[in-house]
Amino acid sequence: MEEPTTIRPGDGLYPDRLAQTPDRPAELRLRGALSDLRRVAVVGSRHPDAYGEELARSIAAGLARAGVSVVSGGALGIDAVAHRAALDAGGHTVAVLGTGVDVLYPASNRPLLERVLAEGGAILSELPDGTPGFPVNFPRRNRIISGLSEAVVVVQAAAKSGALVTADWARTQGVPVFAVPGDVREPLSAGPLALLRRGAKVAASAEDVLGALGIASTPEPHLQLALPTLAAGESALLAALARRPRHADEIARQAGLAPGPALAGLLTLELEGLCEQRPGHYFLRRT
Repeated sequence: MEEPTTIRPGDGLYPDRLAQTPDRPAELRLRGALSDLRRVAVVGSRHPDAYGEELARSIAAGLARAGVSVVSGGALGIDAVAHRAALDAGGHTVAVLGTGVDVLYPASNRPLLERVLAEGGAILSELPDGTPGFPVNFPRRNRIISGLSEAVVVVQAAAKSGALVTADWARTQGVPVFAVPGDVREPLSAGPLALLRRGAKVAASAEDVLGALGIASTPEPHLQLALPTLAAGESALLAALARRPRHADEIARQAGLAPGPALAGLLTLELEGLCEQRPGHYFLRRT
């Protein structure tokens, strides 16, 4: 492992907005490269649903394609989706940890955090090397996430969520807050709804954030895929699939097929890389 770097206010590397934050970290430990790109935070629930994952992925990828570094907390859920989407789009991402920079936590995200470093991103922490994942440290690191960023986007969050702590810090630091609207009946929409009522801007896409910051967006590349030869039933299933998960029975009815053959056809489409299966026999289109 490369030796982490220590950065301090006034040394030219320490982020300016964070340096002006009350209770700023006296120093930060850094692995990788922060880069001189503009930065936007994408945060949210550790337990998002398919809608939250899809929006976080789309927003983070759109930001990355526009040359914006995506900042998040390295946690499960929306954080991990945002980091991965930025990397998949060929962009830069920064993970701010509630552990030492040499403690890649949670363990299930270790491969992702190692990828962040391998692909030119950065890992930051105010904590000494070797510090484990004590719960008290995670809310405090959120002021670093917002202090690094020109905007904070909250995708999904329950009424009491660490993502809302990040949004509160953003307001203190003068950082614009964006929230992704969701179904108001769902618990994970409670946080974004509260933020919108308090004046947060709507983020339905990366373009909403980029436009507010005066950054030109880059259209999503449309890959020209050579589709395999499909049987008539499989073609009907492909036409019935949507970008949001639908149950196999619903897809079968629209395609005019019995449930058994429809499920077999969907599995064939999955093997061809044309659809993705979610738990409970839910499927969504990939192309």
